[in-house]
Amino acid sequence: MGRVRDDARRQDDTTQEADLNSKPTNIDEAGKSNSATVREAVPTPESDVQAMGQRLQLSDVIASTYRAFPLLEIARLQAGVTAGQQTSALGAYDVKLEYYSLNQPVSFYENYQNGIGVARQLWWGGYASAGYRIGRGSFEPWYKERETNGGGEFKVGLMQPLLQGRAIDPYRVELFQANLRRQAVGPEIQNQILMAGQDAAKAFWLWVEIGNVLKAQERLLEIAVKRGEQLVRTKAAGAASNLELSLNAQQIAERQLKVNDTKQKFLDTAIKLSLFLRDEGGNPMLVPPEWLPSDFPEIGTLPVGDFDADLQTALTSRPELSLIELDRQSTRWDLTIARNQLLPSVDFALQTTQDVGSGASSINDKGDFQVEAGVTGGVPIQRRKASGKILSTEQKLMQISQKAMWQRNKIEVELRTARNALDTAQRNVVTAQKLLKEANITLDIFRKSLEVGRTDLFFLLTQEIKVNDSEVKLLEAERDFFIALAAMQAALGLDPLEQATGLVAP
Repeated sequence: MGRVRDDARRQDDTTQEADLNSKPTNIDEAGKSNSATVREAVPTPESDVQAMGQRLQLSDVIASTYRAFPLLEIARLQAGVTAGQQTSALGAYDVKLEYYSLNQPVSFYENYQNGIGVARQLWWGGYASAGYRIGRGSFEPWYKERETNGGGEFKVGLMQPLLQGRAIDPYRVELFQANLRRQAVGPEIQNQILMAGQDAAKAFWLWVEIGNVLKAQERLLEIAVKRGEQLVRTKAAGAASNLELSLNAQQIAERQLKVNDTKQKFLDTAIKLSLFLRDEGGNPMLVPPEWLPSDFPEIGTLPVGDFDADLQTALTSRPELSLIELDRQSTRWDLTIARNQLLPSVDFALQTTQDVGSGASSINDKGDFQVEAGVTGGVPIQRRKASGKILSTEQKLMQISQKAMWQRNKIEVELRTARNALDTAQRNVVTAQKLLKEANITLDIFRKSLEVGRTDLFFLLTQEIKVNDSEVKLLEAERDFFIALAAMQAALGLDPLEQATGLVAP
């Protein structure tokens, strides 16, 4: 494409009135790739993609997006958020140091109680504790259990659920769901990468298109300006009329207006591109016009892949279904604990104590090893809390199933739409090439006819505009092709940076 366009420009440079460039493009008909996907839709470059020097390439924009795009950075920072949530959930199983000091120094019964111990939530819903306490002084007869022997009392306790809370409990559910939220960070980052990559590619190709449209319109304006200078000289010799001067002057003004409008559009596209192209500090960078590529990359022949295979690739690679599945697993844990809470609360409790040292009383009733064991429990008769939770989570699971089906349908529609857009864009590129080629042929005929006086300047001016319009149409078709290509890559869930490095520089 670029080679044919440059050859046409060099050929037109030989004539002062024919500075309008020729832009027929050639589609690679070799069709060497047999891949069913768009990974090989364009040839792989044989040299570094930065061979254009200061020319900005799509891979530069995508790499900058990966490095400093705020929405992508937000997704990455979510890893720290979920790591903190996971650590917080694990905190339910922390060993707790417990202590107290209760003193009654002014009373008929003066006594002092101090204790220290450790306790920990157990994995299977239980609770274990161990500690030491000492109670000295004079105690009320109805509080004699607070008194200990001279050496104090050692205590070990255990509480273990037998029904509700044994198979699952809120602490475990919170930890499991925190793990799922942490697993979701990867797909969320991938989702942001695909969306940001597609948006960055669209902004880049719009910038490339408008920039090259501006160059084409500036060349068209330059032709009219040079022709006006020539007509002024030839009029002095009697070889040009006032009508020709007026027609050309109108063209200069009209073409200047188009250049002005396109300059504004070019700056607008550069500003929008700066959202994705950022400097080392992460700030938006307005790309200088000198970085504009001279043309679009080479367009290779797209192989028509098997749709079912591509759809399977998309369903496997796209992150949306993974996020839905993680949401489903989290909701299932809510359903599991809700069903567990239908069971009655039956807890086994065990406590052992041993006092040491001199006896607190003459009968030494605290000196023997003591064991207390039993069960406690209860259950709400209506159990509406658990029943309501079950109903809501079951309905939510049905919603998630519908959401997964909708997402699969959406991926299929996006893939079909992208394939259709890419096929149409490729055919439009071929048609636009033919249009530009024929427009240049007609322009050459008018130019030669004008030289021998067999045609009017008006027809030449009209055809120059037609050639410029044809070049703009080709640029628009190439823009649509690469935007459709980015949409296809996003629909397939392919890595944007990997795909961008596969584009051949113009």
